[in-house]
Amino acid sequence: MRNLFLLLFGCLLFVTGRVHAQVDAHFTQYYAYPQWLNPAFTGAIDGSYRISANYRKQWPSSTAAMTAQAVSADIALPKNFGVGATVFNQKTGDGSYQYNAGYLSLSYQVHLSEYKILSAGFQVGLLNRRLDASKLQFGSQFNPLMGYDPTLPSNENFSNASASSLDGSVGLLYFDANPNSSVNPFIGVSLYHPSEPNNQFLNTGEKNKIPARYSIHGGMRLKMNNRVDLMPNALYAAQGNANEIAAGLSMNIRIDGAKDLVAGAMYRTGDAIAPNIGLYLNGLMIGFSYDINMSQMKTVSSINGGYELSISFTKPRKIPDTKFICPRL
Repeated sequence: MRNLFLLLFGCLLFVTGRVHAQVDAHFTQYYAYPQWLNPAFTGAIDGSYRISANYRKQWPSSTAAMTAQAVSADIALPKNFGVGATVFNQKTGDGSYQYNAGYLSLSYQVHLSEYKILSAGFQVGLLNRRLDASKLQFGSQFNPLMGYDPTLPSNENFSNASASSLDGSVGLLYFDANPNSSVNPFIGVSLYHPSEPNNQFLNTGEKNKIPARYSIHGGMRLKMNNRVDLMPNALYAAQGNANEIAAGLSMNIRIDGAKDLVAGAMYRTGDAIAPNIGLYLNGLMIGFSYDINMSQMKTVSSINGGYELSISFTKPRKIPDTKFICPRL
């Protein structure tokens, strides 16, 4: 076990790259969008297939509001394989900038023992960024007498209004699925944009690259009794010169055999604290979280860091095979 954890940590160190700016969105309910977190989650479900949708609106009370939405699906195949697909869109409130991506994913699970599983996955796909320069304001368009003047030239030379690139990701995930254990740990590492693809807008002769995003995440299920589970989890992610450190604790309360209530909170260092609540009903999971902003943005955002909604449905297996996979929120 110790060697396995060292291997995963070594993979994280290996994927560190050069310093750029961050471009990818972050999600408070990161485990509710598993193909964004780690492609090794593909097909790691207690069911035959899973369909999910995620929506996030960040800083809703400010003029810098950002929205992100995603739809994904994955299937657990025979012979320990999993396949999936996801599409993603992120855009500014005024629509001047959009970031779109679509990926296909494949995973394979190795059973180290009956319930201890190591999953490896990768994604391939296409990302696209679009820019509507007519909706942007530049310093050269500032008139000291009247303020912003759209008739003044921006002095910026945009070579492309749209830029597309091939893209991908890789990841490893270890989890203990023993339903009879009182402690079920899980840990994973992932790397997105490993080739740092070009995505050029400005005609400056400089290469504009999407920086690699790498992360390490983990946690455990702690079985308190027959009705209550505690699920602490944590995430470290870095992209360019930005990084994110988050930790959360959720409580899963079984109402009956097909109904669960999930409640908890997540703290993202230097940014926000986010309470969350969810309801599981016959394979359908609905989760809601709200970010209370604690960063320097709280003055502009009026402490409204953003809200997030996740909906997923997992089709139960015809022959029940209850296994622990990961927290639902």
